[in-house]
Amino acid sequence: MAVTTSAAATDVATSATRLHERSFIALVGALALILSSLPILAGHLFATPERQFAGIVYNMPDHAQYFAWMRDLARAPLAPNRLTPEPNAPAFFNLLWWTVGRIGALTGLEYAALWSGLRIVAVMAVLASGYAFLNLAVADVRQRRLAYLLFVFGGGLGFIWVIVKYIYRLPEAPFPFNIYTAEANTFWILTAFPHFGMALALIVAMMALLLQAVRTGQYRYAVVCGVLGAILGLQHAYDLITIYAVMGSFGVLVWARDRRFPAFLFRCGIIIFALSAPAAAYLSALVLLDPTWGKKLSQFDNAGAWTPPPWELPILLGVPFLLALISVRLRALQSRNDAELLVVVWFLSHFVLAYLPVKFQIHLLLGWQMPIAILAAAAVFTRVAPWLQRRRPALLRPTLALLAVLAVATNVYLVAWRFVDFRRLEAPYYLTHGEVESLAWLEAHVTADDVVLADLEYGQHVPVRTDARAFLAHWAGTLDFHGKRAMVRDVFDPAVSDARRQEILTAYRVTYLVVRERDNADEALSAAVGRYLTLAFSSGDTTVYRVTATHLPNG
Repeated sequence: MAVTTSAAATDVATSATRLHERSFIALVGALALILSSLPILAGHLFATPERQFAGIVYNMPDHAQYFAWMRDLARAPLAPNRLTPEPNAPAFFNLLWWTVGRIGALTGLEYAALWSGLRIVAVMAVLASGYAFLNLAVADVRQRRLAYLLFVFGGGLGFIWVIVKYIYRLPEAPFPFNIYTAEANTFWILTAFPHFGMALALIVAMMALLLQAVRTGQYRYAVVCGVLGAILGLQHAYDLITIYAVMGSFGVLVWARDRRFPAFLFRCGIIIFALSAPAAAYLSALVLLDPTWGKKLSQFDNAGAWTPPPWELPILLGVPFLLALISVRLRALQSRNDAELLVVVWFLSHFVLAYLPVKFQIHLLLGWQMPIAILAAAAVFTRVAPWLQRRRPALLRPTLALLAVLAVATNVYLVAWRFVDFRRLEAPYYLTHGEVESLAWLEAHVTADDVVLADLEYGQHVPVRTDARAFLAHWAGTLDFHGKRAMVRDVFDPAVSDARRQEILTAYRVTYLVVRERDNADEALSAAVGRYLTLAFSSGDTTVYRVTATHLPNG
């Protein structure tokens, strides 16, 4: 009877623990979804009939590029590069934007609504995969919960540069990449970068599946891991470098630790690689063999987006990173605990991945936040809290509270700044009524053979809302970006000769020219109107001219 009672009590305790855990997960999920949704809600609430919210929280140029792919992939399996005026054949495929584009074609939803839906899916995917990995890797409930909170809400110390900006009255905050880099900041990803969110969820899920395969000795987990790798490769192939590096290093260290070849783990690796590598091979072939996409990749450095130098990592990655450094020990590379070994390998690998000599190196920060969060939580419970309890017990709670505030301060700033930025109702997050109307007119009148020349702020929307190619639309997608931007300035500059203006329009077969009041191009174009420019449409602050080719030299 005592045994039965004890078993019943154990069952009750287990049920209570599960209920508490589910409640915790639900609370964190709800909080993450609500807080990350505040900027998008603010953007819509601030909109007026004269200022339409574009539906994007941050980084309009890149999202306009994704939306252009969605438009094309909704109708065909491959997309051309319409962010540049040069004609090019459809050659690009991206599974994520193909899927979202197809959903848009079926439902009739606009890009902003599709983006918001994708963001919600990404939030749920990241939260689910994150907890699944933590549940496998961290046995202690308190450490697991803290690691989950740090993974979801933790950020860097970039807010320090904002304080510096205001103290010294600088025009811009110094070291902006310490503030706005999203790849290693889960909450900022959940707020503004759903495609990163989907990639992060796949990375973490693959690591969880590898760990589960090793623990159970079942190949089915490796197969599922490989399938997820194929999906990852078809939407954000850069991250397969992280997968291969971390998993490969893990296998080598298991081999060294056990002093025997890990045959099962090796076969799992072969399965994962065989299923995922074709996707990476496709992208590699695309950039190597197709000149348009190869040139696009070669322009990645136009953004100046490089991983900050190592001495800036404490600012970029913040308190969780500093705590992780306290926690990590090289002897863990010989740990008999596979989860501990994998976490440490994952953490250390990013010090190399983040500085690989490739133009997209900053993308390889993605995923680092998971091992950082686990090691940071371990540092709090095994080092920081015990030390304070022994030496300064009165400082325990204030210190932990301070660490918590510092861990989330930059994310608080990022959300608050979206409210300030959106309240201005300015480009690139808002379009004027004239811009919206002119884009609708172009959508109804242009074809895939047309080229539209406009300032970058407007031009980036052309491939999204029309079938035309844009003369200037994206820092990487527009071939010879800096040269094209200079040409747009020449077209709008009254000091530039009309012959030069015609030369540009002719060379790139421009068929439409779009001018807004703030472009200050009236004087430059006045002599051309009626000769080789014909008024096609005008609304509010935006005018569309048709370029009459018969009036151009060699036209």
